[in-house]
Amino acid sequence: MKHMTKVPDAIKVMVVLFLTMALSAPLAFGKDAIPKMDKHQSKGVACASCHKTMPFTRTDDATCMGCHGSYAQLAEKTAKLEDLKAGVQNPHKSHIGEARCTLCHKNHAPSVLHCNDCHKPKFDMKVP
Repeated sequence: MKHMTKVPDAIKVMVVLFLTMALSAPLAFGKDAIPKMDKHQSKGVACASCHKTMPFTRTDDATCMGCHGSYAQLAEKTAKLEDLKAGVQNPHKSHIGEARCTLCHKNHAPSVLHCNDCHKPKFDMKVP
């Protein structure tokens, strides 16, 4: 005999409210209120290519590196950013080691340069 777990009514109501708010946000706040997904979408990468579970959850670094390469490969690709005389270090070859990709890169929001959390305003790099 299967054991079925009853979902409390309060949780059902919260899910309905959340979905209603999420779906109506673009209408209430304009198209810029919805998550920015164009960075990968414009290259034909579907959400499910990175987000393997439903509802969609945060991806891990292995997912990012599956397409973008390892930290060593990324450090090679971004070596041109390093200018030690100017005090600028390659962000993928940093003293903090292999930081989580989404510490800087935000596909659903503007990306940030995590280095600036401590070194601001020293570094001025564009983060894709």
